[in-house]
Amino acid sequence: MNIYLLLLTAVLALSLFLYLRFTPVAIWKAMLPAVFGAGVIMMISTLWLKGIGVITYDLSRFIGSDRSGMPYEIILSAFVFPFAGISIYNFFNFRYPAQTYEKYSLALSNILMGLCIAMIFFAYTKWYPVLTFALMFLALAIVEYKNKIRFMYRFYRAYLALLLFYIVVALPFHFGNHVNYNEQQTIKFRLIYLPFENYFLLFGIFLISILLFEVFKKRFKLV
Repeated sequence: MNIYLLLLTAVLALSLFLYLRFTPVAIWKAMLPAVFGAGVIMMISTLWLKGIGVITYDLSRFIGSDRSGMPYEIILSAFVFPFAGISIYNFFNFRYPAQTYEKYSLALSNILMGLCIAMIFFAYTKWYPVLTFALMFLALAIVEYKNKIRFMYRFYRAYLALLLFYIVVALPFHFGNHVNYNEQQTIKFRLIYLPFENYFLLFGIFLISILLFEVFKKRFKLV
């Protein structure tokens, strides 16, 4: 078992513990479509980036790959991180239910939407930032201006925790250049060895998973 798969398994195990310990059993009706929907969007995005040469993988460092050349660990991570994020989200909601800072979340979201527009404007010729910040902008706009369920404060605190898990899992493979990026299609800035765009692609995918989770919770009357 390589280190990437080992770390993913550890994240999955911890997520299962949080889910089983702090989440009502019936919530799976909302959890399953949320994880699946966000995971599929992540897989489509990654496959597209791989197909146009933005991302390449050193397959000798993975346990195997599908016919498209996508490593199995990457496929697994597309679904593990949304599940981990929702489990963390539910844990924080259970332990800290107060929405004290929700009133500030819209201002922060507007700042981030402005960042998305700026990044797309200044890097419009580069596929990775365009995809990342367009997806993030769209998710934020839908949540803040179309969706009637308020949860962004709870999302932001869960995202910060999920980000720590993501860095721990992704860092060894990016540090070892097992995952490579076409620098001509990125903004050429790395933070802790990870491309700057990665943090915001995770943001967008996680936000989509929480939006789907909250929508399905309401639809199935689980709130």
